[in-house]
Amino acid sequence: MDKRIFSELGRILKDFRFLIQKKQVPILQFSGEQPPEIAELVWREEVWLPSSQSHDLELEATGIQVRRTARAAERNFVCKLCTERISAVRNFIIKGRKPILVLHYTGEIAPGKPAFSKTSPDQIFRTKEAEGLFERMIRKQFGFSHREFYYQEYPACIFSHSKSNAENWKVRTEKCEVQVKETIDSEKIRGIILLGTSAIAVYGKEKALEMMGRTLDFLPGVPMVVLRSPEAIAAIETKRKNFTGAKDSFEFETIKKEEISIKESILSQLALFQNKLKDVL
Repeated sequence: MDKRIFSELGRILKDFRFLIQKKQVPILQFSGEQPPEIAELVWREEVWLPSSQSHDLELEATGIQVRRTARAAERNFVCKLCTERISAVRNFIIKGRKPILVLHYTGEIAPGKPAFSKTSPDQIFRTKEAEGLFERMIRKQFGFSHREFYYQEYPACIFSHSKSNAENWKVRTEKCEVQVKETIDSEKIRGIILLGTSAIAVYGKEKALEMMGRTLDFLPGVPMVVLRSPEAIAAIETKRKNFTGAKDSFEFETIKKEEISIKESILSQLALFQNKLKDVL
C-alpha cells in the first residue's frame, strides 16, 4: 500500500484522538431526530417473508397502509397501554420447551433504590447467584434445568420507580396482563410461577407476603403458584456464607435455620404445583 496513505491515516487518527480527549467530536443530528440516549432500539432480523407478507410490503410501497401483528420479541416495544413508561425491557421473553411461564421483574419498584437493567440477552434474573439458586431448586424438584421454562418480565417495561406507588404498579400489571395472555395463547402455556417483585407489583407488599406459597388460577385451567424471588433467597444464602462470627453461635444457627426453612417451603410448594401439572411435566 502507498506510504502516503499510511501517513494520511496516521494524521487522521491523531486528530481524532485529540478531538476525543477534548470532547469536541461533532455529532450530526438532523432536525426532529431523537437524542440517542432516549431512542428505543428494536432489533429487526432479516427473515424470509411468506408471499402474504411480501404482498403487504408491495401494498405499503404504493401508499396503502397494512396492519400487521408485531413479532413476539417486540410486543412490549410497540405496546402503548402505559404512557408513563420510560422504556420497554429488552428481551422481555425468554422461551423454553416446557409449558410453564415464570413471571418475574428485573426492574426496580422500591423507591430510593438504584435502577437496574439486564446486560445480556440470555440473562433472566439480576444476579448469577439468583440464577444458580433457581437452577438448583428447579433441578432438584423437577429433574431438569430451569432453562426449560419460559420467562417473561411482568410488567414488561421500565418506569420511574421513585415516583411510583403501589396503585401505579397494580394498574401497570393489570394492563400488562394482555402480554401474559398472548404468551399463554401463542406458546400453549399450562402453568405459571409468579415470583417476588412481580407479585408485589400485582398485590402490594403486604398482600404479596400473604400470597406466598399459594396456588390459584391465573386463568381457568392455568394454575399459578406465588413464590419468593430467587434474588431474595440468594440474599439469605449469601448472608449465611458471609457470616463472620462463630459457626456454633445462636445467631448463625438462626440464619441457617431460616435459609433451610424457606428453601424447604418453596420445594414443597413447587411439589404441589408440579402435581397439578403432572400430565404435562
